Amino acid sequence: MKKLLVFASVMMMSSAYADKWDKNSNPSYFDVITGGKMNFEMRDLPLSAKLQDDRMGWSETFWPSNVGGIAYRWNSTNPMPFQYKLKTKEELLKMSERELDELSPAELYDIAQGDYKYSLTKKVLGTYSEKDLWWEGICHGWSQAAANYPEPDKTVVTNKDGIRVPFGASDVKGLLAMHDAYNSKGIYTRVGARCSVPGKVAGEAFPKDGDAPVPSASDANRPECSDVNAGAFHIVLTNMIGIYSKGFVADVDRFNDVWNQPVVSYESVILGEMPLKAIDVKNGVVKKIRIATEMTYGDELEFYSPEAVAEGTVGFVSKDPVTGTPAQTLGSRKYEYVVELDSAGKIIGGTWISEGRPDMLWMKKKDVKFQDGRFPLSGLSAIYKPVKR
Repeated sequence: MKKLLVFASVMMMSSAYADKWDKNSNPSYFDVITGGKMNFEMRDLPLSAKLQDDRMGWSETFWPSNVGGIAYRWNSTNPMPFQYKLKTKEELLKMSERELDELSPAELYDIAQGDYKYSLTKKVLGTYSEKDLWWEGICHGWSQAAANYPEPDKTVVTNKDGIRVPFGASDVKGLLAMHDAYNSKGIYTRVGARCSVPGKVAGEAFPKDGDAPVPSASDANRPECSDVNAGAFHIVLTNMIGIYSKGFVADVDRFNDVWNQPVVSYESVILGEMPLKAIDVKNGVVKKIRIATEMTYGDELEFYSPEAVAEGTVGFVSKDPVTGTPAQTLGSRKYEYVVELDSAGKIIGGTWISEGRPDMLWMKKKDVKFQDGRFPLSGLSAIYKPVKR
């Protein structure tokens, strides 16, 4: 979502009818993340809110697979993805911190562990390929980590051989993202289901997508593409951000592509009530409220390049933290929908009006410890230092 503010196209749907969520969209699934209960009562749900800790939801690259993920030497003027030579211990002992600063997050991690066989780096490089699609990466790890951990500060770690290894904020963020993408064993929950129909909502494609088709109405309305129920979306958003002040992840691409973003705030406006139909009354709906919501999230940063500068890009991956600076890049989506209330004033369902909508809302509870899993990353406990408030 490269610095793109997306306004969902809106289609008037006077024929909207009562739509209760199915088993995939039960908002109560998020109880395991909050440790409390989702509040369904419309009158209790704040119309606007943001996370209380501004160190959460940090912007960052999704570490594209086609350049090697966290094994990409992003701070080098000649990164040579997949082709560079790993430094020997003898070479490293002669390098300055400035020279070490140009190595990839994976290399820096291995050196900090005194691992001159580069276990993490080689495993990462063997996982990805230059042929991977441009949008593939670890956005699921980055967005999850950004919702779980306050932004890391830059730090220097001295390894067993006296080599001072400099980690920039983005180096540590990449390692956190890799950990949460592959190693995290926290409790997981999800509302909504993945849609595999190729294409884009009109106006939401990126230049790199080429001629992305707009799916036909029949494809867009397949059961697998019903996406998160609008009423469930409103409950999860307002509870997580507005009541519990906990971040979560939204896949904001309605169709096949996955664009996971860490949600940080929202603003909702009640537009009025919708008339009830016979099917609404039959399903226990006593009121239908039309709502417009803008959901804001931490957005992707790009690797620096003259081409990106020429295109007007201002947010780049950095050795410095982004918290409290203009480099903290945010994106947003505007949605319009109807929530349906029962006689007790509780939301029991909802219907989308806007064509754009989240595919899934999900979150994994933070591990209390960093542990090795598919990738060796337990050394993160000695590297990760959150930015001070």
